[in-house]
This record gives sequence, structure tokens and C-alpha cells, in this order.
Amino acid sequence: MAKEIKGDDGKTYVIKQKKPWYKRWWAWVLIALAVIIVFAIIAGSGEDDSGSSSNSSSQNQTSVSTSKKTYKNTAKAVTLGAGSFEVGAGKDIEPGRYVIKAESGDGNFQSDGGEDINIILGTTPDEDGGQVDSYTTTLVKGEKIKISGIEKTSFEPAPKPKFQTSFGPGTWIVGQDIKPGRYEIKAVRGSGNITSNNSDINEILGTTADNDEGQITHFTADLTDGEAITTDVQEIELVKK
Repeated sequence: MAKEIKGDDGKTYVIKQKKPWYKRWWAWVLIALAVIIVFAIIAGSGEDDSGSSSNSSSQNQTSVSTSKKTYKNTAKAVTLGAGSFEVGAGKDIEPGRYVIKAESGDGNFQSDGGEDINIILGTTPDEDGGQVDSYTTTLVKGEKIKISGIEKTSFEPAPKPKFQTSFGPGTWIVGQDIKPGRYEIKAVRGSGNITSNNSDINEILGTTADNDEGQITHFTADLTDGEAITTDVQEIELVKK
């Protein structure tokens, strides 16, 4: 753009004026690039937030999966005769979870200092006498075991737990052996006591009712995670409500 002016000498001069910056093509190119960059940054920030949220979700899922209790059984197989024994590292019985069976003879099996077991154990179940043929339990360090009248008693490491609905004599953990929930619990074979460590359950359970003994054939209960159910009934069944 040019402009004519007269000088002091009376001559006319043509002076070229510079265009304002906002009228230059490159200025608008720069503005357009700046706008594109701003939108790109905003969009990238949204993706990062989404990614961060996704990563956070993944981390939470990983945390949940890794926070589950891992089952580790330190039990070691052993066979014992009648007598008194102690549980502990280097003692008669290693601490751990066991399936205990009478291999020869029948008699009393007692423990003190753990779950305080007091059962009649034999090679075959005897419903009338309250005798069971196995017992699953966790033996802890310092627990004292007394076996009377049984020639040979085997202690075998219990298998890795899984959710099931049929149980023999022993102690069973909700969240490990039993899925938490509301159940009808009934006797399938034998009779005996069934209790829980939180005192919510304390019943005499059998295949037939006995009003004189206070024995019932079934009951309903809510079983919560971590609860321990102990029974000396030969077989019980849990039916989900």
C-alpha cells in the first residue's frame, strides 16, 4: 500500500506503508496453527484423563485379584498311635490343615489349645454311637493332641479348598470352603453338634428330630465371610436360599 506526500522541497514522494500484522497471510496461518495446537492439547488431556482412569481401574482390579487370600498348607503327613502329642515345628505334628482318619481301631480323639476337638473316631461311621470316620481341621502350634483306643491314626494334608455344599465332620471356613450366603442346613447322615465361632449357630442336628434331646433335622442361617462352621455330624448339606 502506497501513500503520496509532499516534501519541504515541494516535490511529491511516494511512501510504501507496511500492512498491519493482522492483514498479513502468515499471521492468520500462525493463528490457525495456534488454535489447532490448543484443541490438540485439550483433546490429549481428555485422553490422558481417560487413560488415567482406565489405568486406575486396572490397578484396582489387580489390587482386588492380588488381595485374595492365598492358600498355603504347611501340613506334613504322619501316622500316630495312641498317646499324647504336640503340634509345632519339629514336634510330633507339623502345624497345618489336615484330614484325620482312624486307620485301625476306634476311640477318642481330643485336642486342646486349638479348636478344642472331642470326637469318637473310627474306621467306619457309627450313627448310633456318634462315631465319625474322618475329621478335617487346622492344627496350630502349641496344640496338644490326645488319642485313646485307636491303634493307628493318619494325618494327611487337606486338599486345596473349594466352594462346596456337602461336608463331613470338621471345621469349614466361609469364604474358603463355603460361599457366603443364606442357607438351609440339614443332616444327611448321622447326628451331632454344629456350631459357629461367632455363636450364631449352636444346634444338635440329625436325620430325625428328637424333641427330648433338642435335635432338629434342618435350620436356616446366614453364613458370612470368615465365619468358621464346626460339625461332628457325619454328613451335612447346605442348600442355597
